[in-house]
Amino acid sequence: MDRGQLQHVVYEIGRRLQIEEVYVIGSAAILAKLPNPPQGELTATRDVDVIPPDDDQELAHAISFVLGEASPFDELNGYYAEGVTSETPKFAPHDWKSRAVAIQLEGIVARCMSPEDLVLSKLGAGREKDFGFARSLATLKILDLGLLVDLLERVECTPEERKLIANRIEATFLNE
Repeated sequence: MDRGQLQHVVYEIGRRLQIEEVYVIGSAAILAKLPNPPQGELTATRDVDVIPPDDDQELAHAISFVLGEASPFDELNGYYAEGVTSETPKFAPHDWKSRAVAIQLEGIVARCMSPEDLVLSKLGAGREKDFGFARSLATLKILDLGLLVDLLERVECTPEERKLIANRIEATFLNE
């Protein structure tokens, strides 16, 4: 996915569902801070994970139905939207929305998860693709290690999970 595709998805959400603001989480959110990433792990996603206003689950379902995977929109464009809720980024700091990076489009604002919040969420999820994504950002010097460590204290998780994420942060920066 590239920045233009992200903007297209968000614009269509606003136009088709009369939504004026959304939060974008997941890999596509990096495109707010890094509009032209190198091809590879930072551009591999085909979907935009979108939290509608007020965590409205009906709107989340509508987003997935109208612009989701295997929809006519996806079949035409090769990328799609996935309606989610604030529960989805389980390992994001509780105040992540306050650091979101805004993309202003005609009729809608996309507030994209900041790189550090995004990486904490991904390192908590712990999938192999998430580790590669985090390493790519560390290699590009996009992440602030001190901020990551500080923000980890704001993640609601068990002490064991916190230690695991801290170890994953260290591993991310090991070969940087």
